Amino acid sequence: MAGEIELNKIYNMDCIEGMNLIDDDSVHLVVTSPPYFNAKSYIEYDSVDSYINLMRECFSSCFRVLKPSRMCIINISPILVSREKRSEQSHRIPLPFYIVPMMEELGFEFLEDIIWKKPKGSVPNRNGEFYKHRKPVAYKPNVVTEYILVFKKYADFLIDDVLKDDSLVMGDYDKTNIWEFNPEISVVGHPAPFPLDLPMKCIRYYSYENDLILDPFMGSGTTAVACRRLKRNFIGFEINPDYVKVANERLKMICDIDDWI
Repeated sequence: MAGEIELNKIYNMDCIEGMNLIDDDSVHLVVTSPPYFNAKSYIEYDSVDSYINLMRECFSSCFRVLKPSRMCIINISPILVSREKRSEQSHRIPLPFYIVPMMEELGFEFLEDIIWKKPKGSVPNRNGEFYKHRKPVAYKPNVVTEYILVFKKYADFLIDDVLKDDSLVMGDYDKTNIWEFNPEISVVGHPAPFPLDLPMKCIRYYSYENDLILDPFMGSGTTAVACRRLKRNFIGFEINPDYVKVANERLKMICDIDDWI
């Protein structure tokens, strides 16, 4: 049971407030991409500490509602803070390396670091100046990767106890922790949607049909669309009403094409 909340719906509310309405140990999988720390115009925080504190509060709630021995998957990457003037220098904040110890403190077990590799031409060019002068120390590679971090809620039993014999991952599958697919460019109305391939793969590998999937930062609804296509139930929270509108329009389009569930 999901508690005082309706399944297969995106709620326009703060995720921590929303998760208070979900029963303990009722969610089968969490898949999400938290808002970037000061990397996009739609969200800003006073400091890295304030950002991590918010993430700690959110994923503490995720831990409570997640079933034992089930997974919480976070798509996150280091972010570049651009310099505001020539006399300053840019710097990168290694958010994934702050998230891992935070999640372990909450009681999650670290399982996998999956690397999402993007095409070279889809990312900003950081080494244009180095290409011209080739001066050591000034080297900056183009960043074509993001992290997909997989954590498991602690359980006092083996993972074998949650495996089912009547459901298999059929067809081809990713045999390494390097997943290659393009960034999302087709969603209008959200500055940083993650590609459909990302939650599709996570949901396919880490849940069963009719399971309940939670995305506390639903954004433009990509996780919900993936759930519809893979015959999973979902609950999503998104604090921005404009993004909720975009997500519901995407879901309506899916339902108009086919009744997936």
